[in-house]
Amino acid sequence: MASKNDCGKISEINANSKWPIVIHNEQKNNEISRLLQQRHKVRFSDSTVPGTFIFPLSAIAFMVTPLDKVSLEWPPKSGHIQLDHDFIDRVLKFIQIHRNSYLVVSSALHGPHEMEVIAAIQQRFVDSNLKILPVHNDAECVQTIQTIAQATCKPTSTILKSRLDGILSRQSREEVVLNILSQIGLRHHECLVLQQGFGSLSAIAMATREQLMDCSLDNQTATKVQTFFRMDNYAEE
Repeated sequence: MASKNDCGKISEINANSKWPIVIHNEQKNNEISRLLQQRHKVRFSDSTVPGTFIFPLSAIAFMVTPLDKVSLEWPPKSGHIQLDHDFIDRVLKFIQIHRNSYLVVSSALHGPHEMEVIAAIQQRFVDSNLKILPVHNDAECVQTIQTIAQATCKPTSTILKSRLDGILSRQSREEVVLNILSQIGLRHHECLVLQQGFGSLSAIAMATREQLMDCSLDNQTATKVQTFFRMDNYAEE
């Protein structure tokens, strides 16, 4: 495992770089997306769950929603919170796709009504891996999700294998990345999407099938990519 000093160095680098983020098209014109585009490399997609912001390099996904859109009634009746059915369906799909998932609920005030709704969400998804983060506004939302994403530290030593060393040493050249991806049999557009979405071969190599599909790949193509980078293929003989 990486030491605390190593994690600190990686986080410092991440904080100063433009991370790729995949955002659902419904969020394209809102303030959160505008703020993120000022600091990050954003790609919009219809293939993700509505309301989601995905950080492929850190394997973290956030679903952002106004708290007053979660309950069927607003203000809700005390003791009788009814969560919106569409909201529940979206969250269920969201946590099925993303292992490391956060629900960010936004409300200017965090009074009794708001806390009751948050408690109802926690109770509904108590058996899942969903983490709930209340925020007051868009700026706080952006700060929160950036901080969590940047704090994620993944030592690259667990990813690299002997046969990838020569390739990864030159991965700063985009044409090399695209050339390697084309050898898998991907179309040029698919190669570009992966290169832009993940930023490096090491990130593509450790991506889950769900994360690859979040970059607009179909299931068969995602499986093909995973097979190519499967660790067993690069084990020393």
